[in-house]
Amino acid sequence: MKIEVSMLEGQQLKASFGEHEIISDQAITAGGKASYPEPLDYFLASMPLCAAFYIRKFCQQRDINTNGIKVLQDDSNIGEDKYQKKFSIRVELPDDFPEKYKKALIATAKTCTVKKVVQAMPEFDISIAE
Repeated sequence: MKIEVSMLEGQQLKASFGEHEIISDQAITAGGKASYPEPLDYFLASMPLCAAFYIRKFCQQRDINTNGIKVLQDDSNIGEDKYQKKFSIRVELPDDFPEKYKKALIATAKTCTVKKVVQAMPEFDISIAE
């Protein structure tokens, strides 16, 4: 996917891809206005959003009502490196969720594409366009 980022006013950035746009900003302490999420926030939100997508598809295929299902994520640092994180994703289910599907639901959530890309340790190449 091709993504083009434009510089907006202040610390705001706009990422354009396909027919979509995402605007980011920075915290006030970093010179922004905090009027949009920071880029890292979008990245962090992509993991539980992806897991929730797979959970919804799982439920739809089995005609299970998704009302009351919540996907929650917390992250914490591992050791000294502030960039090394542990992500904990919890799924809250309503009381009437079928017990026989709980393990399969978690297995399905673990197939999230975002999780797989992160676990594959992607490489990054940054260069000047010629």
